Amino acid sequence: MGSGRTLTGTEPAGGEVAAAVRLHLTPGLGDRRGGRLLRELGSARGVVDHPERVEAVAGARVARSLTAPSLDREVEAVLRRCDALEIGLVPWADPRYPPPLREVHDPPPLLFFQGDLQRWKKRRVAVVGSRKATPTGRRTAERLGRDLSRVGVGVWSGLALGVDGAAHRGALEGGGGTVAVLGAGLDCPYPLAHRPLLQRIAREGLVFSEFPPGTRPRPHHFPRRNRILAAMAEAVIVVEATPGSGALITVDHAQDLGRPVLAVPGSVESEQSRGTNALIRDGAALVLEAQDVLDHLQWGTPSPDPAFLRPTSDSLTPCEARITALLGPVPLPLEEVLEHTGLPPSRVLAALTGLEIADRIRRVPEGWVLGPGGR
Repeated sequence: MGSGRTLTGTEPAGGEVAAAVRLHLTPGLGDRRGGRLLRELGSARGVVDHPERVEAVAGARVARSLTAPSLDREVEAVLRRCDALEIGLVPWADPRYPPPLREVHDPPPLLFFQGDLQRWKKRRVAVVGSRKATPTGRRTAERLGRDLSRVGVGVWSGLALGVDGAAHRGALEGGGGTVAVLGAGLDCPYPLAHRPLLQRIAREGLVFSEFPPGTRPRPHHFPRRNRILAAMAEAVIVVEATPGSGALITVDHAQDLGRPVLAVPGSVESEQSRGTNALIRDGAALVLEAQDVLDHLQWGTPSPDPAFLRPTSDSLTPCEARITALLGPVPLPLEEVLEHTGLPPSRVLAALTGLEIADRIRRVPEGWVLGPGGR
């Protein structure tokens, strides 16, 4: 799933990815001081190679921890686990690292991901709100996610119960995929009830986290996740939020970064709408439907990206058309399908699944063949 991965099998132990993992695992360093060092020295490898600068910024104890041989085993364990789980890693110095994240004062030294990393390059909004959303709030989030996805806008959220999950499901239904940012390792989804949703997002969109695999969710992880959502979004849309809601932490980060904030109004008698109504009172743009978002951001109506859309009953995406053109009565192994399409494995695997369900192709022991519906 993690296309374009840089893992232990392809990088020497002293490489940039391993150095970025080391920064993350160093006790007492933190992303704020780590971010300062990354900007000053240009890479995680540069930070590891200059312990004297680490000592000047973070103290002698942190500098000793960073270069301690005992940390080698922990770094290698993380990299091996990423290999086993097909989790990709993108360090801060990698050209694929999303530039919007460089704007925060405490950027993650690396990101762990599954899915198509190119998703962040689309137009994108974060849809956030209450975990205890009302039925109306969930329907609204799902509708916004679906309608925005249909016109090519990437819908980002945090995989939580309530508004987050509804927005993700709507975006998947809209066919444009979605992006989930986690407050735990990619193998430790929270809530557990959203594990199937997470797996689908990894196939059809992108999931990522600043936390290595094996990291359990903790309360202080979620504000950190929210800062990533705010940094990556070109606008933050709040569907429902009580005063003091975690969604409003995302709003605070967004405002600090100069991102527009939009909100869905609700009944003055509803506790779940007090936060959103207050945002509108204080200047947030009012949202009733997806077109309000497009108008406020002056996006017009973006054209959907056909490479990311699911097929209708009588049409294929370019990826699916390319696969069916390759296949015939002689089985083609998966490795050759991947080689000939030249597309990310996550997208090819999702397309193969969809084509098989539609009976256009058929899986046999030796690979894939054209099915009755594909002739």
